[in-house]
Amino acid sequence: MRVLLTLCLLCVSTAVMAEEAKPTLTERLQSTASEHRYALHHDAGVFGGPAWEQLLSEGAKAQFFLLGEEHGIAENAEFAGALYAALTKSGYDRFAIEISPPLASALDQAAAAGLESLREFLNTPGQAVAFFGMAEEAQLLVDVRAATAGSDTVLWGLDYEVLADRYLLAQLQTMDKPEAAQQALDVLSAASAQSWERYAEERSPQYIYSFAGDPQLVQALRRAWPQANAEARRKINTLEQTLRINQLWVQGQGLASNQHRADFNRANFIDYWRAEREAGRMPKVVAKFGASHMVRGRSMTEVFDLGSLMAETAALHGGHSFHLLVLPGVQSQVARFDPTTLRVAPAPAKDSYAKGLEVLLPLAPEAQFTLFDLRPLRPLLGRQHAEISAELMRIVHGFDALLLMNGSTPSGNL
Repeated sequence: MRVLLTLCLLCVSTAVMAEEAKPTLTERLQSTASEHRYALHHDAGVFGGPAWEQLLSEGAKAQFFLLGEEHGIAENAEFAGALYAALTKSGYDRFAIEISPPLASALDQAAAAGLESLREFLNTPGQAVAFFGMAEEAQLLVDVRAATAGSDTVLWGLDYEVLADRYLLAQLQTMDKPEAAQQALDVLSAASAQSWERYAEERSPQYIYSFAGDPQLVQALRRAWPQANAEARRKINTLEQTLRINQLWVQGQGLASNQHRADFNRANFIDYWRAEREAGRMPKVVAKFGASHMVRGRSMTEVFDLGSLMAETAALHGGHSFHLLVLPGVQSQVARFDPTTLRVAPAPAKDSYAKGLEVLLPLAPEAQFTLFDLRPLRPLLGRQHAEISAELMRIVHGFDALLLMNGSTPSGNL
């Protein structure tokens, strides 16, 4: 009996010790992530190392390479340009960016002529474009065009247009149109000019016309110009959708604004994709947007955006997309846009994309850019756990890899 009791106690003790020794989910995640991390070497815009080779391999196999970022990282613009140039060897020939289709076309032409041409375009009053007033982002467009110099059009604009309404209106003024359409356009142009004049006086972002304008004025123009050609319709639609998206935001309808913007982004992609397919082409595309637009599944703004559509589009054609999240990391700053000056200045990261990543951030050496392959973490996160945040679940399942740019620097003004 004493021997039996001793054996029972030994079994219980062994079981307790085994339970105590079992690693926690966080420990297993960190162990797995450590086994699948790779260094990205960089020097003066030249990239290499295990992470670089991994990304080129993944990109070569994919139909779409989606780069979701925290905006304003100088080294990320350099990285995106170098990545696109390297991936052209695998058939990539389109680069999608977070501006409108009409402005993407204009910037495509300007960038094809070099940096000074692009600088001249962007510095012309009324022609400022979000993000590409940063020096490194402008150079990115020049590098992308140089890498695909033989193509008529490389840049795809999939978003709305928050700063260049005066350019769009001036372009519309040069087109032949009915008298009723001219009158409606004059009313719209006057409203834009008045709003920007007020902005120049007070430097208050509420007078930036894309936030102050009435979409009904654009709708009146569209109704008065039923036979407008495709180019005019594209510009009118960009103006109307921009004002509608921002009107919802100003009215406090954040989710509706985000949904309307996502729908517009997706519609723009579909237009480009259909045109390519009708021409018998199926281009490979690099897309560089804010991270919420590029995540697969429900986005950080609780809508289904380009990341979901492009993933499914690739699947419909027997392929797949690769989704990369790029964040600034520790000892880093980003360029933050100041709407009172229309310029950027250094600031801490602001978009909260690193929220939920506390389990991974300490695993990246401080003086290094580090790539984590997130796919091996998914079997550990097959369902929601009490100790794991919803944000981490979203990122691990919505992105295939995470690139932490520890020690990165902010972009500067062009």
